[in-house]
Amino acid sequence: MARRPDGAEVAVAVRRVFRGGLLSGKSAFRPDLAAWTAATASDLRARFVDRPDESSDTFLAKLRRQLAGAPDETIVLAAELLFVNMAPLVPEQIGIPKKLQILREVLSWAGSPPEVHPDVQPALKGFLHGGQGFLNYRWAQFQILVLLVERLARTERVEREALLADPWRFRTLCFDIQDSVGHKKGRAQIHVLLFALFPDSFQPIASAHHKHEILKAFADDVPDPTGNDDKDLLTLSRTLEVQIGQPVDFYDEPWVGRWRKGAVRHEQRGWLVRGNNVDGHDFIPAWLDRGYCSISFREVPEIAAGADKLQVRQAVAEAMPEASVQQRGTAAYQLHVFLTVIQPGDLVVTVTPDEVHVGTVQGPPVYDPSDGLDNARRRPVRWATVERPLVRAELPEKVQARLPLPSTVYEISSVAAELAERAGLEAVVAEELADVDVTKPLELPPVTQELAKDLLMPLEWLRETAEQLQDQRQLVLHGPPGTGKTHVARTLARHLAGPDRVELIQFHPSYTYEDFFEGFRPVRGDGGSIVFDVLPGPFKLLAERARKDPANPYVLIIDEINRANLAKVFGELYFLLEYREEPVTTQYSPHDPFHLPGNLFLIGTMNTADRSIALVDAAMRRRFAFRRLSPELPPVRGLLARWLHARGLPDTAARLLDELNARLGDADRAIGPSYLMKPGAARPEGLDLIWRTQILPLLEDQLHGTGIDIEEEYGLGSLLAVVTSPDRPAGSPAPTVES
Repeated sequence: MARRPDGAEVAVAVRRVFRGGLLSGKSAFRPDLAAWTAATASDLRARFVDRPDESSDTFLAKLRRQLAGAPDETIVLAAELLFVNMAPLVPEQIGIPKKLQILREVLSWAGSPPEVHPDVQPALKGFLHGGQGFLNYRWAQFQILVLLVERLARTERVEREALLADPWRFRTLCFDIQDSVGHKKGRAQIHVLLFALFPDSFQPIASAHHKHEILKAFADDVPDPTGNDDKDLLTLSRTLEVQIGQPVDFYDEPWVGRWRKGAVRHEQRGWLVRGNNVDGHDFIPAWLDRGYCSISFREVPEIAAGADKLQVRQAVAEAMPEASVQQRGTAAYQLHVFLTVIQPGDLVVTVTPDEVHVGTVQGPPVYDPSDGLDNARRRPVRWATVERPLVRAELPEKVQARLPLPSTVYEISSVAAELAERAGLEAVVAEELADVDVTKPLELPPVTQELAKDLLMPLEWLRETAEQLQDQRQLVLHGPPGTGKTHVARTLARHLAGPDRVELIQFHPSYTYEDFFEGFRPVRGDGGSIVFDVLPGPFKLLAERARKDPANPYVLIIDEINRANLAKVFGELYFLLEYREEPVTTQYSPHDPFHLPGNLFLIGTMNTADRSIALVDAAMRRRFAFRRLSPELPPVRGLLARWLHARGLPDTAARLLDELNARLGDADRAIGPSYLMKPGAARPEGLDLIWRTQILPLLEDQLHGTGIDIEEEYGLGSLLAVVTSPDRPAGSPAPTVES
C-alpha cells in the first residue's frame, strides 16, 4: 500500500472528474455531454450491477457486452469511473500506456468517441500501490462507484453539495453502499476515493487492515480513540506532525517499523502444510488447540532457523546417509521451505478429507524436541477457522485442485486470496498475495490501431488473435516461409506484455525437456569441484517471474515449435497447459509440485512448407489455438502491396509474388511477402539477387524430384515477362492493397 509523494496532482484530477461531474452533471472528457446524471447512472447500474456477467471472460470483455447499445452518456460515464478507479495506482500495478488503452477501448464503444482529456492524462502516473486485491476485484470496485454515483445523482443538489463537502458524511455514505452489496471486495476503492476527495482528512492507504495495525501500534499517541479508524488516524497524524515538524508517511521509516512487524515487506505467500495422516498421526487437533503447525523428518536434528539451502542439504545428508537421492532431496526441500522460506504474515492452510483450516504465520520457527520429534519443528499460527472450518466440497473447483496432499509443505499462493476471504482474513492477506484471484483471468490490454498500422495488418484480425490468446492462453501462428510469423508473434507479444516480459526460444531436433523446463547441469561446488544440480530452464524461469508478478502478462515465444519432439520436450507439462492451477509432480523436483500461473501465455510459430503441421499430435492441437498466416488469405494477402505503397515504391515486387504463388498453386509451398519487404527489392539488381539467392533455392528444395524446371517456370525473367505484359493472364491477379 506504499505511496509516492506526488499524489496531490492525481487527487486533483480525480476530484475534477468525480466531484466535478456530480456537481455539473457534465463529462470531463466530453464537456458537451451530460454523463453524470441520475438517469445515466441508473442506466449504467441496470446494465452492470443488475445484470452481472458471470462468464469467465475478462472485465473489459464483459463490460463491452453489458454496454452494447448503450447511449454515449452511459459509455462515457463508465470510462470516467474507470479513470477514477485506475488513476491512483502506480505504474508497477497498471502502466500508464495500459491505463490509456483501457480508457480508449471503452470510449471507442461510443458513437462519437471522445479522447481522454489531456488535462487529466498526467494523473495516470498514480501515487499509491493499492495491493493485489485492488487489481483483482475491479468489478467490485466499479460496482461501488456506480451505486455511489447513482445515489448522489438522485439527491437534491443542495444535499449533494453538502455530502461532497463533508468528509465524514461522505464516508458514512460510502460504507452504507458497501453494506448494501453484501461483500467487502470493493472496499479498497472506498479508502482510495476518500483520500482523493478529502486529502486533508484521510490517509493515502487502501487497506482497512493497515489502518487498524497502525492505530494499534501507535495506541499511546491516540489517548481517546473514537472507534472510527479514519478519525483516529487523522488525530494520530496531526499529533506526529507536531512532534517532528513535517507530514508523516506511515509507509516510510521510522514509522513503518513500528506497525509492520519488523518492517517486513516480503511478498506474502500461501502454504499448505500437511497435518492429517502423517506417519499415521493426525496433528491437526493439537495445531488448532495450541496455535501452531509443524513438520517431522525425525531423523534430522535441529537446523537453525533461516538456514540456507546448502546448510539444510548438508544436515540432511549427514542424518540420512542410507536414504535415496530423491528422499534426501525431498527432506531438504521441505525443511528449507518451513525453516527459511515461509515468513511471518504468510497464509498457512491445512486440510482433512472434508475440512480446510486457514491461518497466518505469527513468527519464526522453533525447535523443541521435548514435544516429541514428530512435533519438534513448529511455526506459531493464528488459526482463523478453529470454530468454523471451511467445507472442502464447497470451495471453487480451482481452489480444490490446489489442495491435494502430495507432500508435507508446498506453495498455494495462487488460491490464497480466495481462502483468506472465506476465512475472514482477506484484509490481512489478499491485498499482497501473488496471483490471488484464480476465478478472474488476467486481462490483456486491447489491441490498438497503432499496432495494426505498425504491422500493416487488419485491426480486427489482430483483435481476434489477441482474444484467442486470452481465452486459450496458448496460440500457434502457422504458415509457409516468409509470412511474418515470428515478427507478428514478437510485435504482438511486446504490445500485450511489454518488452521486458517477453522471452523467445527456438526449438530444434535436439531440444529436450531438460533444456526447456529443468534438468541436471554441472555447477561448481566446494573447493572448485564440479557437481550436478537441478537447474531451471527458460520455461520454468519465466513461470516463476510471472507467478511473482500476477498483475502483468508474460509471454514465451517458441519459434519453430514443431521442429522438436513435443511430447518429449513438454512431458507432464502438457497437462498444465489445459489445467493451469492443478499442480503436477515433475521429473526432477518431485518434492516441489509445479503449477503454471494464469498470466503466462505461449505463442508458437510453425512452418508448414514441410507439411509438419499434420504430424502435430491431438494433445497439442487441443491445447493450442491455431492461426494461419498464408499469402492467399488475410491478413497476409496484399501485405507486400501495402508495404510498398506505404513507402511510395512501385508494386512490381507484389505483382511478381502474386504471379509466383499463382503458378505454385499450393498454399503450403507459397512464398511469403517478407522475402521482398526490403528496400533492395525495389531495385532491379536487388530484386534479382533476392530471387536467385533466396527464393529459387527454397523452391528447388521444396520441388526436388518433381521434374519441374525451376528456372524456366519460376525464374525472375519468366515472371517479369508476364506481369509487365499488357495481356496479363487471368490466373495472375493484380496485387491488392487491403486495409
